Amino acid sequence: MEVVALDVRGLSHPEPLERSVAAFKKLKEGVVLHLRIHRLPTPLLQIAEARGIRYFVHEAGEGDWHILFTQDEKVDLSEAIGGLAHV
Repeated sequence: MEVVALDVRGLSHPEPLERSVAAFKKLKEGVVLHLRIHRLPTPLLQIAEARGIRYFVHEAGEGDWHILFTQDEKVDLSEAIGGLAHV
């Protein structure tokens, strides 16, 4: 599994959304996007759903969200988040 990391914590709207949507283009078999962001990005999750992108959300603490995205059906995102949320 290849992990593409994107940290957009603290960036102003709309930059986190724009960077995240651009990163969706890197998703292919075996690739996971690990997004770190300061709030739950509901519009981004809706875009992911509309594009058939699976995701898993984990709140590590106040203002520290980890979200994994993939199009690979074989990747277990709930298992993968365990090792990544401590980064």
